[in-house]
Amino acid sequence: MTLTACGADTGSSGAAVKAGCKPIHTFSTVQDKQLTVAVYVSPPYSVQKPGGVFGGVDGDIIQRIAQMECLKLVEKPVAGAALIESVKSKRADVALGGIYRTPERAQILGLTSTLYRDGMAFIGKNKATTIEDVKGKTVGVIQGYLWNADLQKVLGSSHVKIYQSSDGLVSDLKNGRLDQGVLTTSEAGYRAQQNPAAKLQVGQVAPDARVAASTAPGEVVFALTKGNTKMLEAFDEDIQALLKNGAVAKALTGNGISASSAGS
Repeated sequence: MTLTACGADTGSSGAAVKAGCKPIHTFSTVQDKQLTVAVYVSPPYSVQKPGGVFGGVDGDIIQRIAQMECLKLVEKPVAGAALIESVKSKRADVALGGIYRTPERAQILGLTSTLYRDGMAFIGKNKATTIEDVKGKTVGVIQGYLWNADLQKVLGSSHVKIYQSSDGLVSDLKNGRLDQGVLTTSEAGYRAQQNPAAKLQVGQVAPDARVAASTAPGEVVFALTKGNTKMLEAFDEDIQALLKNGAVAKALTGNGISASSAGS
């Protein structure tokens, strides 16, 4: 992946840490007393609000962790292709934006405990639920998603159109240049809700052995710098605490996702 430069003036800083705040854990960060987060803006996982503040499910959870650890939260938006590299190159402590756990990512990053589970869904003007439903049609996917290679094999590369972002994919669905899109369940539902006039239909993809990602839900995590063991241990304990006290469930429901998706 190539790294997209991300100047300090493009990010947002969280509220100042309260005087006398006592962190639950101690670990090193890129900048002392600061948690630097690379954010790929991808609703409903991460949403950029007016004034440059970030929210969404992942954004809400990372704010909680920064508060628990008495760290000033500094969030910097990056392109999808730069997200993982930002953490690998130690420009950021954490990457977020609907990141799925994969064996390949685990080799180069520190992946936290599962925040919540997410599936694979079709979205289009006509409802589809199986791979057979979209055979012979033009199907849009987002670069880097887990099911892309399998769909290209099953449907044929000429029938799978790769987009850099879901904005372009949804736009082509609305104007009829694309038959179906494939997004995560959470993102597909969010996009349909945000575009009521388009009457987009969302269908959970039925398990199909030819497309591995359809057979089990993905696990959304935070990605940390590889080797920062103390930070990873701290995040895992914080996540378990937030799952237990209902904060993760609250972040999910607040962004239109079922609370039953929380945890692994």
